[in-house]
Amino acid sequence: MGRLKTVVSGLILFAAGYATATLNGFAPSHIEATQDAAAQDAAAQGQLSEDALKAYKKVSKAIRELNNLYVASGESTSAFDGVNYFAASVGGINAERDLEEGRGVDPETFAAIYAGKASPKIKENLDRDELGRLRYKKIVIRLYSQERLQMMFKQRDQLEIRSESVE
Repeated sequence: MGRLKTVVSGLILFAAGYATATLNGFAPSHIEATQDAAAQDAAAQGQLSEDALKAYKKVSKAIRELNNLYVASGESTSAFDGVNYFAASVGGINAERDLEEGRGVDPETFAAIYAGKASPKIKENLDRDELGRLRYKKIVIRLYSQERLQMMFKQRDQLEIRSESVE
């Protein structure tokens, strides 16, 4: 559970940092300047130990299984292709509904959509405004409010506590 928490925390930190930079006015041209650094970071990731890769494989499989449970029970939808690790860590997120209602999205959905990973269903409704901000059905895509993010983290903390009592 500790490694899962570390992986999820790292992904969340990355997504939050990306979202913060984007929300603070970085235009797409400024983001391009940081792509070289991101490519170098990705190359460095290729130097993980075999133990780290084995642990990642186990965590990834467990998160996919958890995500599939949430999706099957109707507790989670995704707006991008792949598994939303943040959504899995907080008990599921209805990202499609969040986009439809224009009330913000979770950090991982935000990052995935900005990275061009939106699902075909979502992608067909994306465009950019005159400032280069990405929009879904003409509404700028924003990160969840601070209050909602705080609630999600509390929810994740509670899930961790509750899961300790289950064997």
